[in-house]
Amino acid sequence: MKKFNLIILSILLVVTSCKTTKNVANQGVDATSIDKVVLDESDQRKFDYFFYEAGREKMKGNLQKAAMYLTECLKIDPTSSASMYELANILVAGNEVNKAQVLLERAVVIEPENIWYSLLLAELYQQNKEGDKAISIYEKLVAKDSDNDEYLYGLAQMYANNSQFDKAIKAYDQLEKRIGLNEILILEKEQVYLQQGENKSALAEVQKLIKRYPDEPRYYGYLADYYLYLNDIENAKRAFSIVLEKDPENALAYFSLGNIAKSQNDSIAFKDFYIKGLSQKSTPFDVKFQRIMPLLMEGNGTISEHDYLEDFFKVLIDTHPFESNAYIYLGNYYKAINKDDKALESYEQALGIQAKNELIWQEYILLLLNKEDYNLVFDKSNTAISYFPQNSFFYLIAASAAMQTDSNEKALELLEKGYLYVGENKALKAQYLATMGDVYYSLDQADKAFAVYEESLKIDEFNIVVLNNYSYYLTLENKNLEKAEKMSSKCIDLEPSNATYLDTYAWVLFKRERYFEAKYIIERALDNGGNQSDVIVEHYGDILFKNGDIENAVKQWKLSESMGNKSELLKKKIETKSFIKE
Repeated sequence: MKKFNLIILSILLVVTSCKTTKNVANQGVDATSIDKVVLDESDQRKFDYFFYEAGREKMKGNLQKAAMYLTECLKIDPTSSASMYELANILVAGNEVNKAQVLLERAVVIEPENIWYSLLLAELYQQNKEGDKAISIYEKLVAKDSDNDEYLYGLAQMYANNSQFDKAIKAYDQLEKRIGLNEILILEKEQVYLQQGENKSALAEVQKLIKRYPDEPRYYGYLADYYLYLNDIENAKRAFSIVLEKDPENALAYFSLGNIAKSQNDSIAFKDFYIKGLSQKSTPFDVKFQRIMPLLMEGNGTISEHDYLEDFFKVLIDTHPFESNAYIYLGNYYKAINKDDKALESYEQALGIQAKNELIWQEYILLLLNKEDYNLVFDKSNTAISYFPQNSFFYLIAASAAMQTDSNEKALELLEKGYLYVGENKALKAQYLATMGDVYYSLDQADKAFAVYEESLKIDEFNIVVLNNYSYYLTLENKNLEKAEKMSSKCIDLEPSNATYLDTYAWVLFKRERYFEAKYIIERALDNGGNQSDVIVEHYGDILFKNGDIENAVKQWKLSESMGNKSELLKKKIETKSFIKE
């Protein structure tokens, strides 16, 4: 972008150096004309090529390339107002309003008859808080073409936007005389009067519509909004009641009355009105959904928890049973309040309507993992793979589920396929390699496991799961115990209260025959929840035995067995009252 901005700056310097009798930057559209450059045949050919290419790139959405071609046009012809206009539009899209304004000011001087240049310049003046200049442009347009309703309407808006309220009203009145009673004009005049504090005049405008169309419920809704603006709640409620008398299926009126009830802490009326609004089948789903979303989301972006939300969603789903978004957001709500089973049910219903929703598949499968039904996770992940065969996430989850059911060959096959689609996502690549390492070790291919662990740690040296598993498996293989200790120690630094990592570190120390240190660490693991693990309790017995406490060692082995440890080796330890190597 820096290079692009420098090019734009150089073009601005070129166009501002064109011959004028006044400073165009300061004088805007009132500046004196600029002498038009006349191109020879060769330069004209180059110019036409660059201008055509700019248009092509713009059509493709490549705005920066289009801008580069337009800058080439302006190098050839610094007085090309068409190039300035096109480039200004690109600058506006990139929020470079000041630079766009400079270009348009020159374009208007070069070609003052071009209305589009003037209209865009007026818009930029307004954005840059130079309202007087914007008004001046519209006043000139109206003076030149007094019968053009669009120019007069634009002038009225400019007056209103710049707090010239009396002039705005006069322009709106003039337009109303031409085109007759018009809803948009009435509402804009109402807003101008309200900004002036002329509330009675504002009310009179709304009443014009009601007088002309007494059976139109929408206009009583405008009357209700007028009263709400003035905080006249009782009159607002009466106006909404008239809306419902004339249109009993008007969901917006129900929602508005619900909001009033909510502001008055009348939770029963609030819920009742909202349910009535959501029940109206004639109201589009999106209109209703927009009313629920502010209630669903807290100010910090998290999902709020309110009893009425579940009821609102159920009514919405009853009325619009084939709208997947209703099920998706209901699922999100259930997930946020820890009702996982209901969330899964809602996501399943959403996928039944919209099976090729990748994000919902991800949410659904991640939530399904919490149930620890790995056969189901495997099945659903493979279904997702059938819809999204290049999504590496689904392969990884399916492989992880296969590992949990001892289908390691299948897990490796899935990992090898999924790895082809990882791309440049380093975190995902590291996770794939870590999982491959676990699978290789389960398949008694320790050397391959350690090799992919090394590759994973090159990408993410602080991957705590890899550090822990790698170090633990090294102890089982009695290989490179010094490296194992360093990696395990790093785990403890990262998560000093994790019982699994403390157990691994204790076991590394045990393997290195540092039994006293191992005892200290394993007891930390037990204090941090490790006493719920039969493996950690067994390890504690082994470490106690090596510290000479045979009686308590046997007690811990027996405790491990009572917790469900079915190891034959453990039985022999208990029978012989001695530690036996694996």
